[in-house]
Amino acid sequence: MEMSNQKKRKILFAPINGVGHVNACISIAKPLFDRGHRIGFFVETTYNGNLKELGFEEYYYEPFFYMKHKNNEDEDNDKTNLENIQNPGESTAQWLIDKKIIGKQDPFEQLQKFTEKPDQYLLEKRLEDIEKFKQVIKTFKPDLFMIDHLMLEPIIDCSGKPWIKIISTTPLLHLYDFDHLPPAWTGLSSDSDRKEWPKYREIIDQLIFNKDFNDFNEQNGYRRYENDLLMPPTQALTIYAYPEEYNYPEIKEYHPDWFNLEVFNKNESGEKIDLKEFLPKDFYENDLNGNWSGKWIYVSMGSMGSVDLNLMHRLIEVLSKTNHKYIVSKGPRHEEYELTGNLWGDRYLPQVKILPVVDLVITHGGNNSVTETFAQGKPMIIMPLFADQHDNAQRLSETNWAIKIPPYDFTD
Repeated sequence: MEMSNQKKRKILFAPINGVGHVNACISIAKPLFDRGHRIGFFVETTYNGNLKELGFEEYYYEPFFYMKHKNNEDEDNDKTNLENIQNPGESTAQWLIDKKIIGKQDPFEQLQKFTEKPDQYLLEKRLEDIEKFKQVIKTFKPDLFMIDHLMLEPIIDCSGKPWIKIISTTPLLHLYDFDHLPPAWTGLSSDSDRKEWPKYREIIDQLIFNKDFNDFNEQNGYRRYENDLLMPPTQALTIYAYPEEYNYPEIKEYHPDWFNLEVFNKNESGEKIDLKEFLPKDFYENDLNGNWSGKWIYVSMGSMGSVDLNLMHRLIEVLSKTNHKYIVSKGPRHEEYELTGNLWGDRYLPQVKILPVVDLVITHGGNNSVTETFAQGKPMIIMPLFADQHDNAQRLSETNWAIKIPPYDFTD
């Protein structure tokens, strides 16, 4: 329904380069667009056309691996196959694999990898992206920014326009100055030994405060953020999504000004897939030689987790031995592994429409997947890979809403 009495605004979304982050922003953008606002997205070129289909305007930056490739004089040593960086999420997933963040590392090791000094090509890439962002702002002329990120580019800060902070992950990382909750991205429980927390917080602080970032801002004529923050507090609104059933009660006490959507994509219309129409006939009718349990299980390790083929092969090996049937979101590398017997899948699946008709969900613990599954009242097995997935797995486990299983150390 279009607006009649209120002024239509131009709203520019700038999410982190990750499918989950972009999808969360899309969920916020859709009702704004339906109310007559003009919506723009500043995203990686791999999203070309995906957002236009929804009526949004697209503005682009190149995947960061193109800058690495351009600067690499020794092509033989460049392990990045640029032909594979064509779909949303693939460049970030490749970076996570190259940095050995996805894989058999504990959360402490992963945090150390996240906070390593960036390669020179990434600094050059940021300069390039800032110039592109300037042009986007000049062209689109936004009235409002919607930012889902860990840092605020100074061009937004000095624009004179308000910006709304979107937290599409678990909220712990954004509670950096509140030490009564476990440190983010660690998977530590709320009642864990607090003597262990400081060593994690010391590393996490590097994701919150950054002198080099603020030095760069000053050198380029922008203001330095207070305490060398990467993202200063917004003077507008902060939005997050965490169901009240397992939300941290301290957040309401500490941040009553934050608005909790509980889930970004609520599926309020109750859309659901007819499995008989959706699935291949032979798979739908396969009774596994009379042994089928009658249970449908949805499996998604996310756009980033699914690129770890060793993990996917291990999951397939174990699941194929059961008497249930599995619908698998195969992800960007869907052509590189096969599903047979009691498993079927495709590159991307309409997750929100599938969730109402399955009996169980096996997930990596990404915030969208977890909150969408919870909203449908489905039981979960969470196999966290990195970052806030550890926090989701632990929080739902300790509140008895899900079972947590280590993705690289489980037995048949």
